[in-house]
Amino acid sequence: MKRVKIFVSGIVQGVGFRPYVYRLAKKYNICGFVKNTIDGVIIEAQGHDTSIEAFSSLIKEKPPALAKIKLFTVQPVSLKDEKVFRIEKSNGSKQYMIEIPPDFAICPECRKEILDEKDRRYHYPFTNCVNCGPRFTVIKRLPYDRKNTTMNEFKMCPECKEEYFDPESRRFHAQTNCCEKCGPQMFLVNGAGKVIAEKYSAIEYAGKLLQQGSIVAVKGIGGFHLACNAFSLHSVRKLRERKNREEKPFALMVRSIETAKKYCKVTQEEEKYLTSSSAPIVLVEKIVNIDAFDVIAPDNKYLGIMLPYSGIHVLLFEAGLLEMLVMTSGNISDQPICFDNESAFRKLNNIADFFLMHDREIFSGCDDSVMRVLPDKSPLIIRRSRGFSPESMKIPFFAKKTIFACGGDMKNTFSFMKEHLLYTGHHMGDLDEPSTIDAYVRSVKKYANILKLEPEIVAYDAHPDYLSSGLATSDEFFKNAVRIPVFHHHAHICSCMVENGIVDEKVIGLAFDGTGYGQDGSLWGSEFLLCDYRTFQRLAHLRYVKLPGGEKAIKEIWRIAFSYLFDAFENDAFSISKKILKKIDDGKIEILKTMIEKNLNSPYSCGLGRFFDAVSCLCGLKMNVNYEGQAAIQLESAMKQNASSSGYDYEIKNEAGILIIDHREIISSIVNDIINGTETGEISFKFHRTVVNFVIQVCKILREKTGVSKVVLSGGCFQNIFLSLHIKNELEKNGFVVYAHKTLPPNDACISAGQCAVANFLI
Repeated sequence: MKRVKIFVSGIVQGVGFRPYVYRLAKKYNICGFVKNTIDGVIIEAQGHDTSIEAFSSLIKEKPPALAKIKLFTVQPVSLKDEKVFRIEKSNGSKQYMIEIPPDFAICPECRKEILDEKDRRYHYPFTNCVNCGPRFTVIKRLPYDRKNTTMNEFKMCPECKEEYFDPESRRFHAQTNCCEKCGPQMFLVNGAGKVIAEKYSAIEYAGKLLQQGSIVAVKGIGGFHLACNAFSLHSVRKLRERKNREEKPFALMVRSIETAKKYCKVTQEEEKYLTSSSAPIVLVEKIVNIDAFDVIAPDNKYLGIMLPYSGIHVLLFEAGLLEMLVMTSGNISDQPICFDNESAFRKLNNIADFFLMHDREIFSGCDDSVMRVLPDKSPLIIRRSRGFSPESMKIPFFAKKTIFACGGDMKNTFSFMKEHLLYTGHHMGDLDEPSTIDAYVRSVKKYANILKLEPEIVAYDAHPDYLSSGLATSDEFFKNAVRIPVFHHHAHICSCMVENGIVDEKVIGLAFDGTGYGQDGSLWGSEFLLCDYRTFQRLAHLRYVKLPGGEKAIKEIWRIAFSYLFDAFENDAFSISKKILKKIDDGKIEILKTMIEKNLNSPYSCGLGRFFDAVSCLCGLKMNVNYEGQAAIQLESAMKQNASSSGYDYEIKNEAGILIIDHREIISSIVNDIINGTETGEISFKFHRTVVNFVIQVCKILREKTGVSKVVLSGGCFQNIFLSLHIKNELEKNGFVVYAHKTLPPNDACISAGQCAVANFLI
């Protein structure tokens, strides 16, 4: 006989872990206990040696489907006089590591129950079990017990209590267990605020309204969606107009994976993610086009689709006999998602015709996650939120102090780092609205409270004008902490290094995006850096051009296009622009020329993203953009691959020890192609191929110079599938070891993770 104490941490609370351990103990005739603590799960198990070994092995190697074990320790303890195995009440303990479980999509068993008229949960939308349902969005504090969630106000009925205490039930210790007798309820509200239907009738009525063309604000797990029938061109246009969202694509929720395959090319790997417990929005290529798709995702060959991930969604599709719904975030454009009934009704009343609400409080709002799948089957996360956040990441070093990082102003996330763990928060969005900043501040404080963290270090972006940096250097957060600025592109590379377990070695970092504040005060974004966590050295970048109008040029990209023309052709740029930028008034071009010549509000930029904007504009795809990356997305969508095309010529110059990629010949060749009538798809391919070519050539030169052959890829430009795949493949063919993001987005959402890492090594 022996007795062991097992400690398990990771995603092990709220996923049926204790019931699983209990059933294993019964199977192997083991006595002892299992309990949740603030750190993880503690098990004491006593039995025959072989039984203990089998029991321990199964827990570690074959845990419940939703569990993710990050730490597993076993140590012998003294035998005790006991005969049974029990689940003990949760308690606190000395803090070591904490996990907050993310929200999970409805499981097949619960879905089946709510569609089975013989089941007691027939048509009950809040049906869930240990394998599915809300977690993060309802948790107020840890450990994850019902009393610490927003479900605490709903007292379980006798039938639900019986399930809760039955070890053989999949609802054994399911903290959000409920049914129609004892749980939350739905209700439908009209534009005047009057309740017009309740319970399942509310869902049924909403389904019919959607079918008839109404816009309905639907409260789900992490907040409200604005929904309309995707096949109603009038409804989609009405939603776009009311939400003031000119061209940014809408997400779609489809009835089933079979429905998705009717309209889109869904690969086996994409299907795996769509049907996973995280249930993200996945960008897939459309194979059928209907008029509404051109309004849902203008000038884009991809659609962002997701499957119904809550009982509310499943029943809504059933009730309305719907096939596909637009499901866009329930907010006014660029503001945080609405997640409480009162503010949703107040803010969305001019957009939605009706409101499908419920009375379960959402404690933390959380947007949908978005991802793509690369042709090599690796995931590319674009927005990490519901289903993924706030799951922690194990870091490859020990954090000396507790660190908080603010992130950047675009696609913001914040991060906390403690000991061996990094917690990156859910998607906050762009910090350019007071309401977004308020939501950001509330969320930071909420995470710190739930995780019981008091950071000693605050890291922030070195850009002097970032709002996040202003908050960091004020007393808003952790006023006694030491403040450490971190440069944008250094943070990019270090975030990917953390994710890939790189420690104590130099890498060549490729940080490619549109804008980031550099050491010389200019706007960087095509960076080849030699760096580790402590330091970085800039080794190469694109030739600088001016951005006439500064921030204004990022939306009015014809300004960038003309600046590239002026850089390449100087005084001939005006006459060339009349042939290429035909939609732009000559007077505006004259003003721009003066601004560039006299250096009036024209900061220097070398961002690869800005280069893409310029080429997209020169090709006539967009003169102005309505959302970040729009021009580059259209340029990628327009591409027609041609294996015989080798790209455009360019020069690489050495200026004071830094390699400068001179793009003037590229621009000149593109202009010639446009004037000669070359198809945009061919120009796009040649341009993409050219970028890959000069990246590989520069990396080869830098390897020769530094002896470093490990390359790390980060930055928003790596959301471009062609660039991601071909740069990675070509580098590997040339003997480089390449690291890319897999769980963090390559865009600015990864910045806070890198800031934490850099700050740790600068203490």
